[in-house]
Amino acid sequence: MHDDSNSQAEEIWASLKPKEPLPSQCCGSGCSPCIFDTYQKDIEQWTRAKARADPSLLSGKSQQKKDLTNLSPDTFSAFQLESYDVLSEDTNLYRFKLPASGGLALGLGQHLVLRGVVHGLELQRAYTPISPVNTESSCEFLIKLYKDGLMSQYIQTWKPGDFMEWRGPFGGFPYKSNKYKQLLLIASGTGIAPMIPLLQAITDEEEDETFVKLVGCFRKYKDICMKDFLQEQSHFWNVTTYFALSQEGSLENLPWSYRDKTHIGRLDFELVDTLPLCLKRDKKNINMAFRITVLIHLLYVCGKVGSKKGVKCGGILSAPNGNVSSPNFPGLYPYNTECAWLIVVAEGSSVLLTFHHFELEYHAYCDYDYIKIYNGISEDEGNLLGKFCGDISPPQFTSSWNVMSIIFRSDRHVAHRGFLVGYRKDMCGGVLTGLSGIISSPGYPVEYSNNADCSWTVHVSNRTVVSLVFLDFQLENNEGCNFDFVALFDGPTVTHRHLGNYCGGNRPPNTVTTSNQLLVVFKSDFNIGGRGFKAYYYSGECQQVLTAISVNFTSPHYPNIYPNNINCHWTINLETGYRIKLSFANMQLEDRNSLTDECDYDSVSVHDGSSEADPLLGRWCGLERPPPLLSKANRLLVILNTDRNSAYKGFSASYTGVVPVNVSCTRTEFQIQISQQSLPQLERESVYLGNPSCSAQMTPTAYKILARFVNCGTAGQKRRNITVLVNTLFIDFSDGKQQNVQEYEVQCDAQRKVASVGIVSVEERNRLNELARRAVEASSGASVQEDSEPHDTSDIVFISICVLAVILMVIAIVWLVLL
Repeated sequence: MHDDSNSQAEEIWASLKPKEPLPSQCCGSGCSPCIFDTYQKDIEQWTRAKARADPSLLSGKSQQKKDLTNLSPDTFSAFQLESYDVLSEDTNLYRFKLPASGGLALGLGQHLVLRGVVHGLELQRAYTPISPVNTESSCEFLIKLYKDGLMSQYIQTWKPGDFMEWRGPFGGFPYKSNKYKQLLLIASGTGIAPMIPLLQAITDEEEDETFVKLVGCFRKYKDICMKDFLQEQSHFWNVTTYFALSQEGSLENLPWSYRDKTHIGRLDFELVDTLPLCLKRDKKNINMAFRITVLIHLLYVCGKVGSKKGVKCGGILSAPNGNVSSPNFPGLYPYNTECAWLIVVAEGSSVLLTFHHFELEYHAYCDYDYIKIYNGISEDEGNLLGKFCGDISPPQFTSSWNVMSIIFRSDRHVAHRGFLVGYRKDMCGGVLTGLSGIISSPGYPVEYSNNADCSWTVHVSNRTVVSLVFLDFQLENNEGCNFDFVALFDGPTVTHRHLGNYCGGNRPPNTVTTSNQLLVVFKSDFNIGGRGFKAYYYSGECQQVLTAISVNFTSPHYPNIYPNNINCHWTINLETGYRIKLSFANMQLEDRNSLTDECDYDSVSVHDGSSEADPLLGRWCGLERPPPLLSKANRLLVILNTDRNSAYKGFSASYTGVVPVNVSCTRTEFQIQISQQSLPQLERESVYLGNPSCSAQMTPTAYKILARFVNCGTAGQKRRNITVLVNTLFIDFSDGKQQNVQEYEVQCDAQRKVASVGIVSVEERNRLNELARRAVEASSGASVQEDSEPHDTSDIVFISICVLAVILMVIAIVWLVLL
């Protein structure tokens, strides 16, 4: 009977288990959280509920919602279709009704994910609303229908009154009024959707003087989306529109109002390069300060993707593989040339660069002719992977996402043959050179493919080592790990020391190399897979364990800008009994997300312990400087997270280990005791109260100080209207090379026999010294003033008159007697 009840319970829990999503259910737009993240969260919730045999713990899972104001990235909400308009033969405008309670509260450029089912297959795709962000009555989507598209088949079944399921928002364009002087926006087809609310926001704000040029690419005039809206916007003094029609026969087929602002043919690089020249209008003379090109869903800086006039080089490369070379290669490259290439491959893959020839003018700092490689767009120096010149070829580079930039520059003197570099889309493996990064199996967290063979070489600075930490791990399990496995090698090849083979569901141990290179190999056989793995790698600059009693540390490259896309950890680990006081002297990171007012981009966080699971003491960004922080125990974790763009100076910080000092007092003396384990190898003279003559005595286990209040400089002070006895305990950790003296203020309320102790930081000591200096100046000034003031002589004059009167009276009496 007991077995039957257990079996029945298992069946119930099996029916409650969340269903793993199919690959088709991922919209492919890089949403966070992705549907697989949501599934993982649901599985964890289901596992906790099952372990506690408490189904009520599953109630936190949201069901379908019809309240649009409760829109969430994790769960789907129902939108009711109000109507739709046919704009062209393959594009419709869909209008969804919003409740009276409010709108969606979306930010500029944010998109939602639509869920649909076709032939039993669940699909998810991303679409951007074109309604103004403050709309309250309805929400509109511009959607293109594809002949063989599965989601298009689902959309074509919609009828007014039907409910459709959406979740979000995701993404966004962090625009602020007058943030840029000029914007160049380029879109193809329905890719214009994110730009419509942005354009609306700029023209709705009377004080916004941003100059905008919108370039729309369509097949024919009849395919232009939102004609009336674009015509209306072009009437504003700071907005111009331009069109590239790839299949239109002639300008004569167009209305007069379109002929002078339309190009017949495809939008190519040469045309893009001339567009900024057309941005000036008579209203104002605005200098070019900043230009952004939005090509479908990719933002890049169009002013950088260019070349010297008369020299053809640079451009946008989107093929899965190809070559890039200096102008005139293999001949001498021209003088005074600047070229920029933006390589964009499929979302979810990376770019692998391999140099086949390299020969530029040499300079110690590459100030003359050089190549720069960027892990993303070149406008952001935080993406810089390296700057190279001379005749030594740069190493292989792998981007951490699907965009990479190459900049080539030559000066007015000395030319060489230049360079030839090949690139290819890399789904699996590569050469990783960043301070930190992520390594994951193909398609993670979706089940990896059969017959995979991937190799990642992590190559960091020569001065440091590589650390590898696995966050998730699930491969086919087999004895000996010969089928599906991850192998680690202490060097760049399989001939280096083998660190281990791993498979199954247990995470491999944390790994630290003995050199600056690590090889990670992943192989799978012809059947049976798993979720795969995800791991972080760190260079020694980005993964430090600090054990000294006090240390100053900074973000990488401080005070220069830190790299993008890093996750750096500083673990402070002191002897048992210590506490840690952490102070930040300076902080300059990317600002908060203006939509959420959270530190969503770059941030510093501090945990009261050695892992991210320990209590969070705070997260900061922008110019916010954290207050001094004190740990509860002997460990602290400091984490710097940065995203793919916008890097700044970073931070400088320091910490001091707070020695466990045991202080008590009587009505006549201090009693201080410190364990010898806390102060290893210190002479007793290094621990003293007030002055070196009051040094500690040593016992087999502790340093002890017994000091009467009349000795060692103890003085009475008023604290909160109570007179307490105060002195300073000094602990000298100086090693002969660097002075390091800690100060602790000890207090005693003699009446209550209550003592306390607190460390005095450098900042506090400087503040106290400044207060003391001012007090001395004030007292000396008062004494000088006292000395310089004239004495009041009225009393002396009065007494002199009285004495004279008495003398005269005595003389008068004597004279009368003689008469």
